[in-house]
Amino acid sequence: MSRPALPFFPFGLVVPGLAVPFLVFCASAPRAVAVAAPPSVQSAPIASAPPPSPPPGRDLDAEARAPASDVRLALSSKGVLGAWLVAGPFSSPTGKATIETTPPGVDEKALSFAHNTTLGSDRDIGGRRRPAARWTLAWGGMAATSSQDLGPENRPVDIKAALEAKESDVVGYAAGKLHVEQADKYLLLLSVDDGVRVIVDGKTVFTRDAARPVREDDDIVPLDLDAGDHDIVLKLHQRDGAWAFRARILDHAFAPPSGAYFFLPGTSADEAKALASKMSWVSLDRGFDPTTNRYRPKLTVRFPEGAPRGVPLVVTSRLDGPSGFDIVAGGVPVTAAGVGELVVALPPAAPLAQSANVDLDIAGRTMRLAFPARPQSEQALVRIDRALAKVKGDEPWLVSGSLDSVRNLEQRLIGFLGKGDGDTEAQAEEAKELERLAANLERGVDPYDGIRGVMMRRAIKSPLDDRPSELGLYIPPSYRTNGTRKYPLVVGLHGLNSLPMSMMRAIFGFDDAKRESAWKDRHPVPIPAFDAFVITPDARGNTMYRELGEDEVELAIAWMRKTFPIDDTRITITGPSMGGIGSASLPFHRPHVFAASAPLCGYHSQLIRGDIAGRQLRPWERFLLEERSNVYWAENGEHLPLYIVHGTRDLPEENSGVLIDRYEKLKYSVKHEHPDAGHNVWQMTYEDQKGLKWLVDKKLDLHPAHVRFKTTRTRYGTSAWVTIDELASESGWAEVDARVQKKTKITFTSRGVSALTFTKDEDLFDKDASITVVADGQTLEFEPNEQLTLHRGTGPWEKGPDDANRMVKRGKITGPIRDVFHEPILFVYGTEDDDARANEHVARSFASLRSGVHVAYPIMSDAEFLAKKEPLANERALFLVGRTNKLIAALEAIGGSFPVKIESGAVTVGTTRYTGKELGAAFVRPNPARPDRYVVVVAGGDVPGTLRALSLPEVLPDFIVWDEGLAPSRWHIILGGGSVKAGGFFKKDWSLPPAFAP
Repeated sequence: MSRPALPFFPFGLVVPGLAVPFLVFCASAPRAVAVAAPPSVQSAPIASAPPPSPPPGRDLDAEARAPASDVRLALSSKGVLGAWLVAGPFSSPTGKATIETTPPGVDEKALSFAHNTTLGSDRDIGGRRRPAARWTLAWGGMAATSSQDLGPENRPVDIKAALEAKESDVVGYAAGKLHVEQADKYLLLLSVDDGVRVIVDGKTVFTRDAARPVREDDDIVPLDLDAGDHDIVLKLHQRDGAWAFRARILDHAFAPPSGAYFFLPGTSADEAKALASKMSWVSLDRGFDPTTNRYRPKLTVRFPEGAPRGVPLVVTSRLDGPSGFDIVAGGVPVTAAGVGELVVALPPAAPLAQSANVDLDIAGRTMRLAFPARPQSEQALVRIDRALAKVKGDEPWLVSGSLDSVRNLEQRLIGFLGKGDGDTEAQAEEAKELERLAANLERGVDPYDGIRGVMMRRAIKSPLDDRPSELGLYIPPSYRTNGTRKYPLVVGLHGLNSLPMSMMRAIFGFDDAKRESAWKDRHPVPIPAFDAFVITPDARGNTMYRELGEDEVELAIAWMRKTFPIDDTRITITGPSMGGIGSASLPFHRPHVFAASAPLCGYHSQLIRGDIAGRQLRPWERFLLEERSNVYWAENGEHLPLYIVHGTRDLPEENSGVLIDRYEKLKYSVKHEHPDAGHNVWQMTYEDQKGLKWLVDKKLDLHPAHVRFKTTRTRYGTSAWVTIDELASESGWAEVDARVQKKTKITFTSRGVSALTFTKDEDLFDKDASITVVADGQTLEFEPNEQLTLHRGTGPWEKGPDDANRMVKRGKITGPIRDVFHEPILFVYGTEDDDARANEHVARSFASLRSGVHVAYPIMSDAEFLAKKEPLANERALFLVGRTNKLIAALEAIGGSFPVKIESGAVTVGTTRYTGKELGAAFVRPNPARPDRYVVVVAGGDVPGTLRALSLPEVLPDFIVWDEGLAPSRWHIILGGGSVKAGGFFKKDWSLPPAFAP
């Protein structure tokens, strides 16, 4: 369940060592677009902003295209410097190298470098004497090293491969000469595996030595450079494992500087040509169009790590067969603005009678891409497209979610054709499925009518981004559309990097540990009949079933209850690993919804994690870690039996043991097993429907006379007939222990509660009688027609709601910052100044959440927002990036000044002003124009400060102020080794607390 899965992309083709799936990005560098088969090379430079004017008499574009005599690397559209001279490795005489270790014979202040020359003297590496290091050429993509954080098409320079460095704890060097056309303030952005020292023109300008993976723009190095050439030397320290880096240079407007290039001394024209042929990124989307029954291929060629100037990047393409073509597709433009991309609409092609190939030549590099014949898939797509065109969507025979499911399957199959998918067996089965669905639509019945007893892939449209959210669905054979019987529902949550249909196989006992999740997701198996509904939501991938992931599961359950006859007393949940965490957290957050849970090999306390245990925690970190830990919610499981399985070799066993111990201490129902196994205990637990049978045997009392309930916020405020309306503290636990006696009396004790409501469940209360409420020993009488609502301030309980007209944390708007990801969000970045590109970059990074999460939040500029006349009282939460974002001032004009101000070079919280390097802040508030929606602001005092927001850890309070000290927190749950200037929770009324030191 937690094994890494093969990535699935909806379009494109992967060329091993060469290409990644088809993705199109608009770049600031030139872009050549061919819309028909051109007779010769053509390019159409398009720049998003005019470059600085070159000196009189200089033709920078001509210089960029002049024949190469050496390697002068043009920057990519992101400013990447993708080829370097590297030398090393060097070890320390003491056996432990650091960034301070200077190898014998190396003068770092006057370090010279040229291809094939030596650096330093003879070396002792790993106890063996070796000759002096020699400068060699290295480039991004030369080896298999990659980084999820950099994106699939971007590969760092693999120092370990280039230097054949087998030892650990060594240093090495990477060098080149950067040419800039004009004096300016630049940013050198580094993604480095372990330590780095930056030496510019012989002067050290930056040092950081830390154990870390390659993470995008992890180090931000400001450079004040004059026009001309500058020596750039990176001293790199490898501690252990991988050894790689990536660098890019940007100007003050966060754009690749016009006319800049990276010169590698000692290289030749032949090496420039060879390098050009090796650095390309190629994608072919075959582009099947079911409406016309034709392919409309699209070829994309880019150089994401840059490319040598003066080398023609000519692309030719040839397709075999009767409807083939043989064309010069165009040339990737290389100009003063950098390396662009070539996007070519190749000639349309009819479905192939037999499989063919597309032969490509890119700057001398040849490759052959398969163009398989798939008549079964093509015919199915044409048929379903015609069937869908005749359906209006409001036919009475259509079941909710059916059309969303069909369209999702249609797009999946189009995607498989587009990328030349080679799994013919799986593709054929999906084509057959579409044929069956089309046949039903043609008959005027629901496409899934009559389908029972099999695993099926379904989808429902999500409010997050109006896109289909997938889930696996099993409908029992005994189900009848118009029957009166109600059925149990089992919810299965997949593990990390797993998928819905893979989980469906597993929950029925048919997991295959030798297969990757992506394969299992596409290869359902026949299963024995089971008399219950089963769903396996995708929940947007690796969300850990928090925030949007939790909501997607609840969306799927709500859809099932609306669409099928589900017995509300027999809804249960299970899952392994990440799914084990979620299958405990969801029922603890929503007590009296699930009848039982089987969380397998889950992690139920954040505080015992190896990267957290023993660390000194800030008060807000401890509180939020408790909130993320299932064991602290265990009191809500009084009516939730647990079946926990954890292998004795899956260490530490306390990951499940803490929850078992807590349940036993509370005297709640828990069954637990500890087989002699590692992490994979789901195979043995789910085999022969063992886990399913345990779950469906359980039944929930929907009308419990006793409710014991605790929560951290009103988002999770209801348990059966008890609802906590308001907490007494902005950062504490609220607890209620309530009991109904003789249908006319409620007694309860509470802690941390300011307001609550009791629902008059007719099975528990006499609706015509007065109700006596004994609240923490205080007696209040309610007439039969009175709402059972109570509130209190600092004094005794009072009847009724708090009538004070005040803004207060309640409902779903309570913070902290990441609570916004429970909502549909509109990301808006500011464009008022030179920070616009950086703002957009940060907005897109936050919108992608983390690796393995798939969601497509809308993103736009503040100018676009205003031009479209989007309302400030938006249906979506507003996530605003950039200190001059026009929406900040517009919202402040409605609701008054925000308590956190981000200005150029300073952040002010209340009356406290902060300054520093890489300064920035983030905070969450109710939207003044629509208080039932959030607004989040993330901004820096300058570009480095804005970029440093990407180092924020997972756990965040309501507001936080940072500087360069935040850097070590990247990818961590807590700040850990990082530091911040200020942080904390707003008070209940959203005002600042009296103190907010970090």
